[in-house]
Amino acid sequence: MRVIALHGELDIYNVEYVRAQLALADRTTVIDLSGVRLLSAAALTELHRAAKRAGYGNITLVAARTHIREVLRTVHFERICRIADALHDHAE
Repeated sequence: MRVIALHGELDIYNVEYVRAQLALADRTTVIDLSGVRLLSAAALTELHRAAKRAGYGNITLVAARTHIREVLRTVHFERICRIADALHDHAE
């Protein structure tokens, strides 16, 4: 299992950083968003691309912050990724 931890405000100004980090994602990847304060459309696009590359349903997103989970639910990311509240909630 590979864990990719993202932090801070993920927006258009740092989308290249997000893209570079997510380029490492594969079907066993857990993307830890617990340190993310802002999740923009640009970051969501990169998360979607990573999920597509890994095969829909294979990546797990860990979103500890309520507002980040709400964003993911609003755009129906549960259809393409597993979503957990905490890293220890993820079960292989």
